[in-house]
Amino acid sequence: MRLRAALSSSVAFHLVALAAAPAFGQQAAAGGALPGQAGAATAEAAGPSPSAAAETGEIVVTGSRVSRQGFEAPTPTKVLGAEDLQRRGSTNVGDFLNEIPAFRPSQNNQTNTTSFNSTGQVYADLRGLGNIRTLTLVDGRRHVPSSSTGQVDLNLIPTILVERVEVVTGGASAAYGSDAISGVVNVILDKRLRGLKGDISNALSHYGDNWERRASLGFGTSFGGDRGSLVLGGEYVKIDGVTSYDARPWSRLADEIVSYPANRTPGLPSRTYAVDAKFTNSTVGGVINGTCATVGCTPGALAATSPFLGIQFAPGGVPAPFSYGNDAQFRTGTASDGTSDGQLSRLGFSLVLPVKRYVGFGHVDYDVTDSIKVFAEGGYAQSGSVYGGAAPRDSNSSTNVIRRDNAFLPASIRGLMVANNVQAISIGRSAYDYGQTINDNKNVTVRGTAGVNGDLGGGWSWDAYYEYGRNKFTSFTRRNRINANYALAIDAVVNPATGQITCRALLPTAGAAANAAAAGCVPINLFGSGSPSAAAASYVTGTTAQTITTTQHVGAANLRGTLFETWAGPVAAAVGGEYRRDRSVSVVDPLSAARRFFYANPQPFAGTFETKEGYIEAAVPLAKDMRFARSLDLNGAFRYTDYSISGVVKTWKVGATYEPIDGIKLRGVLSRDIRAPNANELFSSFTTASTVRNPFSGVTAAYPIVTQPSASLRPEKARTKIAGVVLSPRFAPGLNIAVDYYDIDLKGAIASYGAQQVLDNCFAETTAATPGGGFFCTLVTRNGTTLVSAQTPLLNLASIRTRGVDFDASYRHRLGAGVIVARVFGTYVRDLTTDDGFGTPRTYNAAGILITKGSVINRAGQVGGFTSGINTGATSLPHWQVNGSLTYSDDLFSLTAQGRYLQGGKADKSLLDESDADYNPASPISVTRNDVSARFYLNLTGSVNILKDARRTVQLYTVVNNVTNVAPPHPDTSVAGLYDRIGRYYRVGVRFTY
Repeated sequence: MRLRAALSSSVAFHLVALAAAPAFGQQAAAGGALPGQAGAATAEAAGPSPSAAAETGEIVVTGSRVSRQGFEAPTPTKVLGAEDLQRRGSTNVGDFLNEIPAFRPSQNNQTNTTSFNSTGQVYADLRGLGNIRTLTLVDGRRHVPSSSTGQVDLNLIPTILVERVEVVTGGASAAYGSDAISGVVNVILDKRLRGLKGDISNALSHYGDNWERRASLGFGTSFGGDRGSLVLGGEYVKIDGVTSYDARPWSRLADEIVSYPANRTPGLPSRTYAVDAKFTNSTVGGVINGTCATVGCTPGALAATSPFLGIQFAPGGVPAPFSYGNDAQFRTGTASDGTSDGQLSRLGFSLVLPVKRYVGFGHVDYDVTDSIKVFAEGGYAQSGSVYGGAAPRDSNSSTNVIRRDNAFLPASIRGLMVANNVQAISIGRSAYDYGQTINDNKNVTVRGTAGVNGDLGGGWSWDAYYEYGRNKFTSFTRRNRINANYALAIDAVVNPATGQITCRALLPTAGAAANAAAAGCVPINLFGSGSPSAAAASYVTGTTAQTITTTQHVGAANLRGTLFETWAGPVAAAVGGEYRRDRSVSVVDPLSAARRFFYANPQPFAGTFETKEGYIEAAVPLAKDMRFARSLDLNGAFRYTDYSISGVVKTWKVGATYEPIDGIKLRGVLSRDIRAPNANELFSSFTTASTVRNPFSGVTAAYPIVTQPSASLRPEKARTKIAGVVLSPRFAPGLNIAVDYYDIDLKGAIASYGAQQVLDNCFAETTAATPGGGFFCTLVTRNGTTLVSAQTPLLNLASIRTRGVDFDASYRHRLGAGVIVARVFGTYVRDLTTDDGFGTPRTYNAAGILITKGSVINRAGQVGGFTSGINTGATSLPHWQVNGSLTYSDDLFSLTAQGRYLQGGKADKSLLDESDADYNPASPISVTRNDVSARFYLNLTGSVNILKDARRTVQLYTVVNNVTNVAPPHPDTSVAGLYDRIGRYYRVGVRFTY
């Protein structure tokens, strides 16, 4: 891309790109600035150049590896400048990107508040295809992954040194390799910084929480007669988070999906998105939910006439009445309305996670000769989060079984058991009072790169580099229940020899010694909140520990230049090769390895895979300044990749740009893109307790879910089509419009089926003719209607297809001493269709009732069900997302108003609600209150320069996000991600350069 003299500074470049908060840079007509905008920069925007290449009049933008003056890549590319981040007050590149409609916030500190690992990280997710399908680069080079799933945590990039972010919103695998199915995010760091720059800010919510402190500093200087350059930067950010669901009026409403029992009253749906939901089969102090007539049997559900119905245990173990609420259907279900005495569904969970991060970076380069430059750089980054997680909650009839001779059993309950010939009861209880888990995650990355680049003359240049990176992810889950110890501890009896309460397993039985495995057992009292002793809590809980060390070696070389001249201009090409060696090693504690914890049993693994690849790309001008074409360019690329585990794959791209007249440019791309399986998918097995609905019984509870890896996985393959138009009409200087249609068809998607999907499909497979079910039932272990566990294997059978339109319209005009900029841009998602690959049709039972929507579901317009990383069954995006902004700025101050619109939709489109023609409440997938309303957010930004001269600037700024304090829509717990959970948020800060 040709940069004219007036664009010699990065700030000028981004003014050309409409650097208005949240300008997000202009949609580049050809991988760079819009036509007609070069030279429009104002004198006050002077500053350092966007890259060393710009000094020669050329810059390679991420849409293509070809370098040629005037070349415009056909792949739509957004260039987002440092000023864009500054105007939004962003302290994290990922949070900034998540406001762009083409992105989906699949993982940040507002979306994964119930996870046990990877929390506090921020990943980029274009098109809602999963963040594993968006490639993140730093300075055009791969960055060591932040996890075994392959993503790069954007927390680890120093925002203070970000010069620009280039976003390719389309397939780019032929140019950049694996993971670029939905696009590429390339973070360019400022390696030509001169002097000192800093940013210090504080932020606080309207409710007095989520306090954020930021301090960042950058320094750059030249040496060796200006032949060398040194740049250093560092950043510290600490966010306190929002530690409780009680912290917001809307979150106290306790929105939750509620399941009715299988034998529900006719007319009631299978489930509903309720308000003020509470669990009615468990409390913190315990509630009786089953009885058993013989020793050793499994307690059955309470009958409506049972004398044990409606008994809970108050502090001190005192029996007390328990109300199931207004709707008796919930008595054997999972939740109720606010009239119940049950437990709040999100008790102990954090609303917004705390995050703390440190980042340091250094770069040095030197011109060995006039045509050869060497460089070296290194970075250290650490981010992490410590927060309260889930507490084990026992609601089924087989876990907390209390026999009649239990030493802690209240005398009145023992008498009731004797009178009714009951040998054992089961109690539903949450371990919140002694066993709420504390999750402690830390991510440390060390990265070093060294390389050389040179000019061969005649328009040819080359570069080569070697990079080593190591990421160490450490995760602790403290106070996690040890299942075997817990089973021993709850069976407490009086030792007849001593009169002391002890574990039954410690006592010898007739002809047998005490259970050696019970050595050290401490009996636990489950009756009443606060009853478990500290010693008992210590015995039944432990710490899950996992360390995943990911290392990456990368060696790459590139050559680019002009092959020859034609009547229409130079034919440019780029060729290169790359070698990568990735290794991931997981080390876990012995109890996790033996799968003895209630939650999160990570497994040890070690795996290495190598990648060898080569590519070629060419840009061929076909016409220039002709009657039928102002310009016509063809661009093509091909990449050959050999993965040591998954084999050889070939990717390609062909595209064209056509400018029939000045101000109108057409562009199109057709490409084949891939994503290779990552280390987690190839090697890692994981078991955890997940809350799912057992469709055979209608009971929702926590069950063991096993995620299975597969070394036989093959690369995913996608066909991408893009067609667009860019308008810069001469009759309206400053007006630019870009519209692009995209179609990404992904086949052989590597997908982990959701546990609920496995269970629902197994239920649909189970008929009178096939009582054992089909494929999905091979993944489910159950005893009759009692669910034991489920597996979620990884397969290459799924597919995803998304189609939609990106649009961007902006207008820039000088007004008085300043500039006014108006902009509206957004994305319309027509389709986001997932197919599990099994060909299951829309299925009805003998009564004509729909029991499954089948394999193919269009999730465009679904705004719930956010998951991170692997997505086929629970990806989601609204049909419309639109951003608009209006900015006025001059030498003294700048003011910006930004609006963000998110269309409503459905919480879960795999369920059957009243809008479906087949709706019948008797359906096992029926649901009510599935609709989610739209939201509009208003953000304001202002800054004033209190000092500005040739060498120094001091700027005060303030940002107010969510000015009108809009709450997330119902059901808020199911739509986390798109919607702001903090509320009105104030930020004040100061920036300076010297």
